Amino acid sequence: MSQGMADLVLDVGALRDLLVQYFQNQVPSNEFVESEYLPRACISVLNRITRGGSHHMVVASSVAFVELCFNWQDLIGDRIECHRLAAFLDEPPEWFTVEPLDEAMVEIIGEVSSRITIEEGRVEQIEWTDAVHAATALARDRAVLITSDHRLNAFWESRMNGDRRVRA
Repeated sequence: MSQGMADLVLDVGALRDLLVQYFQNQVPSNEFVESEYLPRACISVLNRITRGGSHHMVVASSVAFVELCFNWQDLIGDRIECHRLAAFLDEPPEWFTVEPLDEAMVEIIGEVSSRITIEEGRVEQIEWTDAVHAATALARDRAVLITSDHRLNAFWESRMNGDRRVRA
């Protein structure tokens, strides 16, 4: 993240942490703080974007929201009320973009390997939802993928230089 600002593309874990902090107002001055899936390396950029100090955006795919809802009990539980999430989706803050899964995105998803070789030559499959998160980042001119998934990190590392990815 040292090469300046970029759009922050969130996988489902990072999206969950952002939404929980956003709705619970857990942080003073409405600033986001490091959490399980929002790494320290992205927090200053995230707060600059949300304060309006940047033309960059915080981005999540529509699939990340589907994944969040599908696993609601495990990921959210009682930390966010459903109607608040619906209102967020209906009218997101000016700093947030929900990226649709459309024809252009389908082409980019094809650029994401379905399998990735990780440490010691072990090959693992990249889940289709994770491929959508990676494609969402690839579709943007300058983006950082915020993920803790070791397969996505390995894919991102193979596609981008080390300054374009942040690990949770």
